[in-house]
Amino acid sequence: MLRQLQHNERLALILSRYVSSTTNKTHSPREGAGLRGYQSDSAPQILLSQQDKEAEELIRGYRHWGYRHANTSPFGTGNPTSPLTEILSNSSDSELRRVLDSLYCGGIGVQYMHIPDTDKQNFITELIENRPVLSQEELVKVTETLIRSENLDNFLANKYSNLKQYGGQGAEGTIAFCELLFNLCPRNKVEDVVIAIAHRGRISLLTELLQLPYLRLLKKYGGDSEFHPDERSIGDVLSHLWQSVDLEQSDGGSVHVSLLPNPSHLEVANSVALGKVRAKQRLKKSSPHYGESRNSPLALLIHGDAAFTGQGISLENAMMSKLPGYSSNGSIHLITNNLIGFTAQHGAQSSSFTAGDIGRMYDVPVISVNGLDMNAIYQAVVMAIEWRTRYQEDIIIDLQCYRLHGHNQHDEPRFTNPLMYNVVDKLSPLQDRVVTDLLSRNVVPEDFVQTVISEQNAELTTAHKTCADYTPPRMCFTGNWDHVTQAGSDLTTWQTGYEVEDLRCIGVKSTELPEGFKHHPTLNRAHIVKRTKMMESGSGIDWAMGEALAFGSLLLQGYNVRLSGEDVSRGTFSNRHVTMYDQDTGAPYTPLNYLQAEQTAKLEAVDSLLSEEGVVGFEYGYSLEDPNSLVLWEAQFGDFFNPAQVMFDQFVVSGEAKWVLQTGLVTLLPHGYDGNGPDHTSARLERWLQLSDSKECTPDTDDVNVQVANCTTPAQYFHLLRRQMIRPFRKPLVLMSPKALLRSPDAVSDITDFGPGTTFQRVIGDTTTDPNLVKRVLICSGKHYYTLRNKRDSLQDNSTAIIRVEELCPFPSSELQKELNKYPGADMFWAQEESRNSGAWSFVNPRVKSILGHELSYAGRTECAAAAVGISKLHAKEAQDILNQAFSHVI
Repeated sequence: MLRQLQHNERLALILSRYVSSTTNKTHSPREGAGLRGYQSDSAPQILLSQQDKEAEELIRGYRHWGYRHANTSPFGTGNPTSPLTEILSNSSDSELRRVLDSLYCGGIGVQYMHIPDTDKQNFITELIENRPVLSQEELVKVTETLIRSENLDNFLANKYSNLKQYGGQGAEGTIAFCELLFNLCPRNKVEDVVIAIAHRGRISLLTELLQLPYLRLLKKYGGDSEFHPDERSIGDVLSHLWQSVDLEQSDGGSVHVSLLPNPSHLEVANSVALGKVRAKQRLKKSSPHYGESRNSPLALLIHGDAAFTGQGISLENAMMSKLPGYSSNGSIHLITNNLIGFTAQHGAQSSSFTAGDIGRMYDVPVISVNGLDMNAIYQAVVMAIEWRTRYQEDIIIDLQCYRLHGHNQHDEPRFTNPLMYNVVDKLSPLQDRVVTDLLSRNVVPEDFVQTVISEQNAELTTAHKTCADYTPPRMCFTGNWDHVTQAGSDLTTWQTGYEVEDLRCIGVKSTELPEGFKHHPTLNRAHIVKRTKMMESGSGIDWAMGEALAFGSLLLQGYNVRLSGEDVSRGTFSNRHVTMYDQDTGAPYTPLNYLQAEQTAKLEAVDSLLSEEGVVGFEYGYSLEDPNSLVLWEAQFGDFFNPAQVMFDQFVVSGEAKWVLQTGLVTLLPHGYDGNGPDHTSARLERWLQLSDSKECTPDTDDVNVQVANCTTPAQYFHLLRRQMIRPFRKPLVLMSPKALLRSPDAVSDITDFGPGTTFQRVIGDTTTDPNLVKRVLICSGKHYYTLRNKRDSLQDNSTAIIRVEELCPFPSSELQKELNKYPGADMFWAQEESRNSGAWSFVNPRVKSILGHELSYAGRTECAAAAVGISKLHAKEAQDILNQAFSHVI
């Protein structure tokens, strides 16, 4: 086990006995694994003296608590205390202490004895006590990369001193970790790596490891677009650039690395990376969830210390990591720990001992590493990739380093951290330390550093002079996306109907269960028999059945479907039951996955953990990787999208505009004023419309950033979902989905509404009134249509026409104009159940006025600070008042 003590046979036996006594399993030791060769069934039985027992206690103490005494901080260890302190005070074995100090308290400290699995504990012990050796060739290569990284930061700071820089000076160990990890990926059967990283050190990672051309970088620094002219984009700032590249490794293997774009909202890109990796694993069938566990894509999540401990999404991602519906087979978390959070001192940003202590919550190793110790960094890389390869679980690396400058290099860090920066001023960076060692051993020539810098400066100078004439190559719509384009300048209609007999078959099979499957008795009448009757009669098709027909038809066409959220398999309102559970065994069964023999496309319905931000980011990332999967996220109630607002703002609705990365993510938000109070009522329709780039004065086209719909029939919902996949471009869809309408006998469709030649109708006119008799036109959207129609029927009113706007964005100006032209001289109202400062009023009114030339009046609730009132009598009064407004001409 401890090579340094192999000459001491008695101590070797003690160590072997200690390991043997703490394991329930045996496995082959690593090659060259010292005393790990002793196994429990062959360990000699010896009597332990008091000295031997003290040695055993000392070993145990170092393994449990050595990390608290490790020399992992560039600023020194201070005076740490732990249970090991008392054990050391009672130990006189200086030789054993020296060896254990070097293993457990050197440049690397490992928390792993909290893991309740002795096989895993022993595996980590073996990795700690048998250190890997970095080859001289690799050491020189990595050192050259670090020299170039530092020099690039200096070049950019000098040439573009007016721009904010987020250089990696002081944290070059992050670059070293990444390069060493990429080298080890092929031999660990990792062919794909997806990286999420914030701003610090990002530029160096992009250029020095991921081969982003200096020409493209400096063109961006000069104020030009980073994209090809044919790729329409508003661009993003320098610290958010992305890259995708194949890296050839020295052993002949290769690894594809994707660095995701990121917003300035720290940590949020990590969920996106996890979703993208999950989709890659499905496409490659390289996950236990989709096939064999080989060549598994890897998520490398690079965090800041303050952000990792401070942002709640870190916990959400951790809790997803081992769930069947969200696992990505283990991620490597690398914390670039500057030991400072913006200006907050180290002790003011976290209540934990290390930045990675969240790992203790879900039983994964936490490795603290001195960012100025190359050997420790390499040992951490080997531990990380070997752990992930063996156990397919997360591992956290806390790379403790420093930040040479202030937050953006224009800041003065000494305002708030003078003592820290007194020490920083005296520190030499990682590459300088390695170069000193290499020179002392005559491994590199004296002019090694200057040669590297001179060669790089020549490249940078040439790129700086010629970048203005450089045209960036096309980066987007390749690989999985090679059949996808950006949307055009028209508002198009797509034939989304499906063969009726095939739909009948899908409907029947959506409730077929295997022989012996014991379903819940309530489902027989309310679900199975009901659906069978719908298909037999071809009428009364409700919302859930319309959705099942959309899912089933897409599956038969080869499109996968992924639906996630809280309660999605059953449905929040017990309406869906896309997956049913055997009442005796609890086994799940999804009938839509068995529509035909050897069906390749699958429906994955995932009941999520109680998370919105992390799950939405995950599903967005999944949709980025696979345009041939319909990806849906459903909120339990419409207003529950709020915790995920940053994901929608920074990724879903703006990602294509900034990064030319499309998503077809469908967001289902149950919406409707049913008397449920301020919460559980509104999906905040107004916010989604405000997030859109819909034009107020000119007609919209397909090329809006987000589609917002509030449709009224199951057939319309069916066509919307199918349209997401049929078109040659992808746009996010936000749907105000129903609650009361799910079982309403009014909100049903006939089978012919789904058949060939049918399509989604952005506007549905009124076919029940005589235009010559109409004095008032009510324009509305969603559930409110049925309230208005029922009121009109009760009044026996034939003077009011009701027009439904089924899709609000892109705004259907031409379709709406066609309907309004039928009623010249009639009063025109926008009718809504939301309050005046909510809903679609502020969006529809200016467009109707400026594009269509009509003046609208308002019929709806008055302004309200909350989404809805919580007093039932007041709710009832409001409901009556808005109907009185709408029908004031006949009441």
